[in-house]
Amino acid sequence: MENHKEFGRVVPVQISVLSGNHLRGSRTDSCLSFVRVEFNGCVLGDSQKLDVPVDKDVVYNFTCSFECSEVAHTLDDVAHKPVILTVFEILPKEKKQKEEKTTVLGQAVVDLLPLLRGQCSFSSTVLLHAVPGSPADVAVHEDGVKSTLDVTVHVPEPLLSDAQRSDSNVLMVTVETAYSVPDVWNPASTPPSHYIAALQMPVSATKEQVLLFSNGVLKMGGEKEPVPRPKKWPLGSLLAPGAEVIQGLYIDAEPTDTDHGDLTDIADKDFRADAECNQKRVSWDTAHRCFIDAGGVACLSRRIAECRFNKNIHTILRLITQRTYSVLKELSRTPAALSRNRANSSVNSLKAFQSKTMENQRGNNDVSKKPDSQGKCAQTDSLSGLEPQVNSEGQMYADSRSYIIIEIAVEKPLAPKRPPEELAKRVMELVPPRPPLPRRPAGAERAVQEYQSQIASVAAQVLDQYQQLFGAAFLPGGKPLDPVLLEQRKNQLLGELNYSGKYFAFKEQMKYSVVRIVREKMLRTEAFSDPEQLQAFLSQLYVFLVDEMHAALNKTLSVDSQDAHQEPVLSCAQLKHFAREAELNTDYQLAAQYYQECLIQERSEPSHWCDYGAFHMLTADHLKAEECFQQALSIQQTHIPSLLMCGVLSEMNGRYEDAETFFERATCVEPNNVVAWALFGIFCQTQEKCIEAEMAFREANKQLNAVLLNESASRAEITSETQSGQKKDQKDESSGNTDEADAVHEEDRPQNDQESKQEVQQQISLTSVQTTIYMETVWFLLQNYALQMAQRALALELLSPDRGTISSYHLALAKLHLLRGEHDSTEASLKEALTDNFQNPDIWALWGHLHYEKGDYAQAQNCYERTLDSVLDASDTHSIYLRLGSIYLQKGEYEKARPVFLRACKRSPSCLTWLRLGIACYRLEELTEAEEALTEANALNNRNPEVWGYLSLVCLWTGRKLEAEQSYKYALKMNLQEESLLEEIHELQSRVGFGNPSF
Repeated sequence: MENHKEFGRVVPVQISVLSGNHLRGSRTDSCLSFVRVEFNGCVLGDSQKLDVPVDKDVVYNFTCSFECSEVAHTLDDVAHKPVILTVFEILPKEKKQKEEKTTVLGQAVVDLLPLLRGQCSFSSTVLLHAVPGSPADVAVHEDGVKSTLDVTVHVPEPLLSDAQRSDSNVLMVTVETAYSVPDVWNPASTPPSHYIAALQMPVSATKEQVLLFSNGVLKMGGEKEPVPRPKKWPLGSLLAPGAEVIQGLYIDAEPTDTDHGDLTDIADKDFRADAECNQKRVSWDTAHRCFIDAGGVACLSRRIAECRFNKNIHTILRLITQRTYSVLKELSRTPAALSRNRANSSVNSLKAFQSKTMENQRGNNDVSKKPDSQGKCAQTDSLSGLEPQVNSEGQMYADSRSYIIIEIAVEKPLAPKRPPEELAKRVMELVPPRPPLPRRPAGAERAVQEYQSQIASVAAQVLDQYQQLFGAAFLPGGKPLDPVLLEQRKNQLLGELNYSGKYFAFKEQMKYSVVRIVREKMLRTEAFSDPEQLQAFLSQLYVFLVDEMHAALNKTLSVDSQDAHQEPVLSCAQLKHFAREAELNTDYQLAAQYYQECLIQERSEPSHWCDYGAFHMLTADHLKAEECFQQALSIQQTHIPSLLMCGVLSEMNGRYEDAETFFERATCVEPNNVVAWALFGIFCQTQEKCIEAEMAFREANKQLNAVLLNESASRAEITSETQSGQKKDQKDESSGNTDEADAVHEEDRPQNDQESKQEVQQQISLTSVQTTIYMETVWFLLQNYALQMAQRALALELLSPDRGTISSYHLALAKLHLLRGEHDSTEASLKEALTDNFQNPDIWALWGHLHYEKGDYAQAQNCYERTLDSVLDASDTHSIYLRLGSIYLQKGEYEKARPVFLRACKRSPSCLTWLRLGIACYRLEELTEAEEALTEANALNNRNPEVWGYLSLVCLWTGRKLEAEQSYKYALKMNLQEESLLEEIHELQSRVGFGNPSF
């Protein structure tokens, strides 16, 4: 009741014309003029008549007003109608002339939209557009000086309260141009035709309004519409050209991929380019704003949610003379997805008018009775008489493929987007950030620390050499050595270091750290030209190095000093690789151990926590997974994978508000992230928020198209460089000696074969079908084992009209089924994938994994071999090498197993790859190679019992009883469970005559 009462207010709107600047009349000395103010078809008043010299400004100080209410001049009138100011000149009376004669000098318009934005007053200097042929027009052409009017607008109180302004909206519809109109639309036709467009919009909960766009101009083809070009007021023809333009609003050039509706596919691109340049069109370029109250906003939002594409929303009329005899068309689809986007450009096909459709269309009587922009009622007849003519001509619009471009924009989003600051605060509340860690040394500080560590290392080696030569540095009882003996030992130590070459090795070891100090601490990167400056710098450097040496030695030799920091043997990248390898072998305990070791090394790295969370997703421990992802967010609040996975888990646990916060925050942190937008859209669709879902999917497609466009440009550049390089090589070869060229060709044949393979790979990738937003999301979800959400994304991919390749969909679906252990469904999906793309190595690799998990090793071997023989490389060759090599080992085909594991060791070495390479070499009786491989395996993981077991076998064969016994004991200590290996060790130990099998 309160809102209704507020809308029923009557607020006077006061317009004051203060002055006119640079006015030019018919007389050269002065100008007798007055200003007339009009609004909404009503004359508000005329100013006093003032005769002012031409070099002076005309001070009108004229004020008039109108009342804004629900009856006369409504808020909607304020939104889409300007105040029209017309300047008249009073001409001198002629003989026998009873009344004064006036002529129009020019017109100006004042936009009242600031009043709807809460302003109570504003001032504006508006351009006075001259009437063609008037003295003002002549003056502009002569001296270039344009006339202006100074105007102020004032209201005693805001037209809208804060609550009204917050709940209402201003919608603007711009009808641009209808293209590819039929040939019968002829500008030379008699009688002439007029073109009107109409659009029906809800302005309140109970009221709808028809927006009329008249004065469409039929143009012939030959050139494109200029851009940018101004938008026009929905008014009739004003006296002064240019006054119909809305200041500050333009139709800009936009790429066609931002359009929505019909004729937006790639196949329609050429047709539209031709139609928009060479064919006839009808141009309006008119923008109509309408004020929509809270009830109208709710009604519009509800209609958009109920029907994504509103049919029968727009009508086009072709009027012959003053009677409605012609064709009335309807737009088949006008997207109304005005959510978080403020503007939406739509391309719409024209369909033939159907009488039943028009009869059922709401408000069709308003079309024939709606007043035009000047307040006059349009002259129309009944629509019933149109049916015979319209239906007889309907097919020609389909044949011509006529379409119209419309832009619909709202001043405020219908679904307001939360600001990034609010989202960041909300994420911080859900996952409080950890306090920042101490700053790591960098630059000069790091160079000094490295020098000190090298000093400590050299000192330790020198001390070891001393102890090897002389034993303890002190006599029993703690007494110091005799100075003479000490000097003798010093000289003997220096001689030994020089003779053995260790002194030179120590200098080389120290060289790099000293160079870093010179560059990063002393900031010297260029050679000295002045010898004196060089000596001064060397002295300074020497003092600094000696001081730091003493500091390092004091730390190293101090009894209370801690052990020097040592770099870890394995990097975090290696540890995570080993963890994924353990996951492949379903050894989840070992995988967890590797992830934990990685976290011990770099506990403050969010990606490590994210990977550990994905591991817990694999083991279906969702509670621990969420803890890991939240830990990653506590370290870095903008970590995108963790934000997305926190959103996924929140949605799985029914915390939908938290999930929306995480997804929306991810889109704010990285607005160009395809997966973030797509996941946000999937979530909104699940929550039946259709507007937000469509907006998110549209943004995801936009970002994906940008990525694919950049990739295409990069590939084209690489291809051109490769082709130019090939031409140069061919030219060089043709100019060289034939015999030498043949010899080089024979030597480089393997390399050329590899280059040929890469070339074929590049050609295939260039011709491959592009991916989609859903497939990009699916692979992200599968990588993080979010299977439920991945299934939804696959369902959307299946229903999408812009689907990617069939093989990619079925491959992802097969991966999903395999992770769930659904082998029959996996096989069915793989068959579908192979039907579409028989040469995709990833399909054959997954088929091999399926057979391997089912225990059909013969079929798995065939699939793996076919994968490795493919021209393209599979996305994950490591798992193929491991499993194929294991099959060879099981079958006793050690000659085949050795090269497979050797390739695995070269690409991505691990304890397991070196172990199995060592096993293959051992079975082939290549003991030296086997021991080297097993040693490498032991260096990567000294707790693998199988490695110790095979090392024991190698030592037994080579006659090293002590080492064999130690390796065997370590194998037992590490809980070697393989009975066959234990029996083989005992048997060999008995055979070589080492006595008791238990050592």
